[in-house]
This record gives sequence, C-alpha cells and structure tokens, in this order.
Amino acid sequence: MNHENNSSSITGMPECSPAKCENSTKSDLNLALPIYPDLSATALPGKGRPKSQKIKAIWIDVDQTLLDFDLCAKDALQAAFEAFSLPWKEEYFAIFLKENAKLWDQIEEGKMSRDTLRQVRFPIMFKRFGLPLAQPAAFESRFSQVLHSSAHPLNKAREGLKSFRQKQIPLFVISNGPAAGQKNRLEKAGMLADFIEVFTSQDFQCAKPDLQFFCRALEKTRQVIGDPKLKPEQVLVIGDSWKADICGALDFGSRCIWLRANRQHDPFEAPKDERVVEVQDWQQIIDWWNQQN
Repeated sequence: MNHENNSSSITGMPECSPAKCENSTKSDLNLALPIYPDLSATALPGKGRPKSQKIKAIWIDVDQTLLDFDLCAKDALQAAFEAFSLPWKEEYFAIFLKENAKLWDQIEEGKMSRDTLRQVRFPIMFKRFGLPLAQPAAFESRFSQVLHSSAHPLNKAREGLKSFRQKQIPLFVISNGPAAGQKNRLEKAGMLADFIEVFTSQDFQCAKPDLQFFCRALEKTRQVIGDPKLKPEQVLVIGDSWKADICGALDFGSRCIWLRANRQHDPFEAPKDERVVEVQDWQQIIDWWNQQN
C-alpha cells in the first residue's frame, strides 16, 4: 500500500487516472474479465474445480507484499524521535499507522500527491501525538532517510518466491516507487536476485492502477520471456493494495492474490470478488500455489 522508498516523486504524475494503453485497446489486448472460479476465496485450498489458463508470469508488489512496511516505518519513526531527542511512546506507532493509511488512501484516490503527503504527514501526526514539532520538514527528512534503507521481508515471503522459482515461473516486481530505491531494499532483503526485472512507476511515468502501467508491464514481460502472445489472464498479480494492485489488475484482466498482512490499521474494506484470492500471509499463498501446481 505504501510506496515511500524514495523521497522523489514523478513530476506531474503522482497519481495517474485510468487510461487506455497507447496504441492498444482492451479488445486487441484481450483484456476481457473472465471469471476464474479456481481463484475464488473458497478455492483456498481448492475444491477440485477446473484449472484456468496456465500462469506464465507473476508480478509482485513490494511494500506490505514482499517487505514489511510497518516494521520499516517503526524503525524510521523511532530513529527520527531519537534524532530530535523526543520521548518515544509505543502508542505513537499505532497512531502513525492509522493516520498514514488515511493519507495513502487519498493518494490512491488521486486526491493528494506524495509531495503533499510529506509536507502534511508529521504536522498531522504530532497533533495526534499531542507533541510540539518545531521542524516538520527536517523530521520528515530523517524519517525518510531511514525508511528508504530499511528492508524487513514479510514472513515466508522468501519461501514463496522459492516455490514460484521451482516451477520456473518468471518473476517481476511492479511498484509505484522509484527503481533505485526498491532495488536497493530488495537486495538488502536478499530478494532482488529472484526477479528478472523491476517495473516501476518512475520508469513507466504512470502508476498503478493506471491501465497504462499494466500494459507497459505486459509489453516488457512479453519481450523478456520471449512470448509475444502472453495474455493478461496468464499473469498472476500479488499485492496488498486493493485500489492500486488488485483493482488495476482486475481491470487489466489478470488473476490476483490480495495479501492482507498487517491490515488492522487500514480503514479500507473492499467488496468480495470471486476473481480474487484473499490471504492473510505468505504461507497461505504457498499452500494455494502448491495445490494449483
């Protein structure tokens, strides 16, 4: 959900509105929205339902999907408190997660830019903390510096990637963060070598859930794996954000796994959709994958 791995934002493109792919339409890209009964919530584990088209590539989000953003954020928040000689209370972290989720909801809805978030975040937080904050920009800078270098893998995420690799499925990162920052964090987490390529909003100049992002990712994936006929429904998308990852993938025509790890502070609740596997952790992803294969 959160993609704060670099303090820079894409000029004029913090949040893209949905758009059609350049030189492509949904019809010529076969972007229909078929129903995948074996990917329904009741299919975890499966119920002996018929298989849908074989997965030929997997696209995976980073924050709260591969890496534990909450732990990274706590490291950064405590480091900033220490740098400014402020008294730390554990209750501040829960407040931060709740308020930060609200701000990121506004970003994903196109109501706020990342630059604005960085300007308003800690004035809002410290008002909730009941503490004075004389230098909000400096505090944000220290927080971001530590956050960008922090990399805590989610439990069993490495094992999940190993399960995919055992079936020789090519793996790609899809992220709304800049490439350098995400690559650095994934390398620190020991995960970068698992991926063929990292696709980012900075590279594509558009962000999930914009259809252009997914179309460009498909074009790149086709080139890399040498399959010009790869279809959206042959791509599995794994992400934590319903709005950015799952809605974007569903509109595109891909199959989805919605990872809801550490979501207790997220105010958003999505409607049930039978095209989506909803899981709480990577062990459930592994179990589902092993049964499908």
